[in-house]
Amino acid sequence: MRRPVCRKCVKAKRTCAGYDRDLIFVNRTPSSSSVNATSVLAERRALRQLKDAASPGNPASEADLQYLFSESRHNCSAFRKYAVRLLEATYLPKQPVSTSEGSFSWAYRLADLLKPSKALDTSIFAFCLSQLHVTGAGSASLYQCLDQYNTALRYLYADLDDPKKLSQEETLAAIIVLSTCELYVCPVSTGWSVHAHGIAEVLRLRDPETTNTPAWRHLFSRMRLVCTIEALTKREAQILRNDIWRQIVAESKLSGPLDEVFNMTGEIPGLLERAVALVSITGQDDLLRESAAVALSLLALAKSFDMWLDECWKATTALRVWSIPSRVVNPADVDPSNRIFPFSFEFESLVVAVPVIMCWGTAAQLYSNVIQIHDLVEARLGRRITLQSLLSGADTDAAGRLEASSQSTPPLTGDEGRSIQDIRDEGAKMARNVCQSLEYLHRIEMGTYGGHATTYPAWSARQYFRLHQGYEREASWLQNMHKMEGPGTRWGLALMTFTNIDEPLAGFCEDKTRSKTE
Repeated sequence: MRRPVCRKCVKAKRTCAGYDRDLIFVNRTPSSSSVNATSVLAERRALRQLKDAASPGNPASEADLQYLFSESRHNCSAFRKYAVRLLEATYLPKQPVSTSEGSFSWAYRLADLLKPSKALDTSIFAFCLSQLHVTGAGSASLYQCLDQYNTALRYLYADLDDPKKLSQEETLAAIIVLSTCELYVCPVSTGWSVHAHGIAEVLRLRDPETTNTPAWRHLFSRMRLVCTIEALTKREAQILRNDIWRQIVAESKLSGPLDEVFNMTGEIPGLLERAVALVSITGQDDLLRESAAVALSLLALAKSFDMWLDECWKATTALRVWSIPSRVVNPADVDPSNRIFPFSFEFESLVVAVPVIMCWGTAAQLYSNVIQIHDLVEARLGRRITLQSLLSGADTDAAGRLEASSQSTPPLTGDEGRSIQDIRDEGAKMARNVCQSLEYLHRIEMGTYGGHATTYPAWSARQYFRLHQGYEREASWLQNMHKMEGPGTRWGLALMTFTNIDEPLAGFCEDKTRSKTE
């Protein structure tokens, strides 16, 4: 055994001094056994990039942001371009992704909006402050973020009352920016709901002859996402019932992977609304007929998501998602040797990850509602029934009309022989897939956008584990998600959460029956 030497030094007859290597401290403990030198270096590099991006000597600094904002009434273009650069250092993912793809492409288009707008500039300023606050890259406090947020709201309300400004892209962009800002500064989803309904109303009043600019496609894609998630979490379809949505979707030619998923999602809120309304149906025959029709349609949509995933996997010979050992620690895993999710998912890219995870989260909600409908009918009948018994009560004419209204929905077949336990297992699989994807999206290089992208899928998985028995460990794991730790990841952001569904449909049924009896 002898010390390795450099050939060049040997040839030059010099003493080889070797290569300088910094010492790296690897804090490997029983609770973080997967930590290694590579993960420590990755985390250190990501933190250094974030620190350098917001350092006083860097163009993207808080002081310069405030100065340019104060001058935005004279030069809004310079302020907006600068703000996008700051968002690239904090909010936007650091991966080499196309600025024209994904649910974050709207942020890059802010620099393309040229008309003066106090509402938009103040909204952007509030959003940038929120990103500096949550990442710790600036001195902005939560109070300052909320103060600018409320100021932007006042300007926005004034623009919405002005017929000339109502349909301007700058006004719509201000709503989008504020709704995104809310994810980081407001703990509840009340404001998100207001913005979603505001978007729907502005689109309803928008002149159909208005010329669409290149930025419009990206803004609309984000608007549709906001309103669709609002409809899914509230289980109400009113916000999407305006025909202008379908018209704009056709005109905008939205064709990205995430847009494809949302094209399939548009019919779901109406079915969820019908599922909730089942509780108020008193006639047994009417209940059985409507329950079957809704359950069949939900299963058909779940099938369409399954088919989309199959096409996604087959689109390339390369792997798009695979398992790797998880490196994060969740307080819910009391015994490190018996972790509930010892593996996490790695994705080909963020552009693949976001629509796939959205697909899993939506499918989990669909399966959950089929189970709830089944349990509701059982509670009303006072006896056990099979899934096939439930589905056989469908009014085929009504189901056929519903199916024909959605070109993306496949024929209502393929569920023969499936049991309600099969549905439970499939729904649990979708929800668990979401959980195993969270580590990927919470990497530091994903920016704060990564955590933002998990808001709906994590909510859907949480509802599945809450509303159905036997998933206490999974529910606890998600409940403690903000307390997780792991190399190269960022957890603990106080992101807005959507309101939990209080009880499953059968629970509502029992409560209603009990109140009548009393």
